Amino acid sequence: MKLWRNILVMTAAMLSIASCSGDDDTDVYEAAELSGMWQKVYDEGIADAGIAQYTFHPQSANNGTVEIFTSDWASGDTTVYRIYTVTDARHLHISPKPDDTSVALTVDCDIRRLTSTQMIWYNTDSNEELARFKKIKLKRNEYEQEK
Repeated sequence: MKLWRNILVMTAAMLSIASCSGDDDTDVYEAAELSGMWQKVYDEGIADAGIAQYTFHPQSANNGTVEIFTSDWASGDTTVYRIYTVTDARHLHISPKPDDTSVALTVDCDIRRLTSTQMIWYNTDSNEELARFKKIKLKRNEYEQEK
């Protein structure tokens, strides 16, 4: 009987440890992965969500330009060009270029996850998720044009 109780306790402890290590994986940040095209992922069941793509072009480790493409049935296709900075604390700020007179679009958020395939934005100083993105692989000729 003691043997079964010990096995049960050890199994529960292993499951507890495994669940804790899984939580640590959500806070991954690989700065070099920001470069490239990211497409916003919408929750399943959202009808006519449209497309939102952010293409980051780093000029240094902490800043660069970003091309934002949106498309939906109501507004059609729109592309805007912005500048961005990312602090060492992973705070992302996207703002118009200084000479830009178009509609102001700014973004202030924290990047909680950035890998080669996924990026997740949160409201600054909160646990509220703003958006999820998946990385879009460019075809070879598109990649060459981007450079």
